[in-house]
Amino acid sequence: MHDQIQQRAYKLWEADGRPEGQDQTYWFKAVAEIAADAAKTIKTPAKRAPRVKKAA
Repeated sequence: MHDQIQQRAYKLWEADGRPEGQDQTYWFKAVAEIAADAAKTIKTPAKRAPRVKKAA
């Protein structure tokens, strides 16, 4: 996970022109993006329609 965050932070930093002194900013941006991506992949169980009782 650390390596993934590091790589993403580096890409963000490079894309913004490599500003100095912003390492924490890009680190936290990378963490947020990776967490958002992970949240998208978590699937919630599908809700089933209530059962209808059949006449006997």
